[in-house]
Amino acid sequence: MELRTISDIQALQGKNGNLGKENLGQNDFMKLMLAQMQNQDPFSPMDNAEFLGQMAQFSTVSGISEINTSMASLADSLKSSQMLNAASLVDKHALVASPTAAFDGATPVTGRVELPSSTSGVQVEVVGSNGEVVRRMSLGPQAAGAVDYAWDGRNSSGNAVPAGEYQLKVSYFSGNQQEALENHIHAQIMSVSLPSQGGSANVELKGLGQYQLSDVKSIS
Repeated sequence: MELRTISDIQALQGKNGNLGKENLGQNDFMKLMLAQMQNQDPFSPMDNAEFLGQMAQFSTVSGISEINTSMASLADSLKSSQMLNAASLVDKHALVASPTAAFDGATPVTGRVELPSSTSGVQVEVVGSNGEVVRRMSLGPQAAGAVDYAWDGRNSSGNAVPAGEYQLKVSYFSGNQQEALENHIHAQIMSVSLPSQGGSANVELKGLGQYQLSDVKSIS
C-alpha cells in the first residue's frame, strides 16, 4: 500500500486503533514521517517539493506548540502579577456608583457627584429605611465637574442616627428644574478576588457588596 501523505498515515493508524489522540506532538509527527518514507512506493518516491512541504508542515506544528507553551507561561505570570496588584488594594477605599450607603454609626459617609454644568445649588437628601428624609444638606452653587460631600451621621436636629443602610438622593438646579444626579460612594475594600475564567478582578466593598474592579472610579 502506498502512503504518500501524513493524512494517509493518520487514516491507516486510525483504522488500526493506534491513534488515540486528536492532536499530534513532535514525536508523533516524526514517527508518521518515518512511516511515510518506509511505506512509499520505491518506483514513485515522494519528490523533493512534496518532502519539503511535509517538513514545513512539521515546522509549523512545532512552532505552534512552542507558542502555546509560551502563551500559557505568560498567562500564568500575568495572573500572578494581577493577584499581587489586587491584594495591595485591600483596606483602601474605592469610589463606586451606588444609591445607598452603609453607615456604621461612627464613620462619616463621603460621596461624589459629577455636575454636567454649573449650578446655583446642589442638594443631598439622606433617606432612612422607612422612606423618611433624615437629613437634607445644601451644598450651594457649584461649578461643573466633580463635587464631593460628606454626611456626619446626624439628622436635621443634630442628633446621631443609628447604624444602617441609608439612601442618598443628590440633585442640582438646572435653570428652574431640579435634576437628579448619579451618586458615588467611597467604601472600604475588604477583599479582592480573580474570576476563575479570567477577566476583571472583583472587589468586596464594606456595606455595598461585590463590584468589578472595572466599575471602580477611583481608589484612595
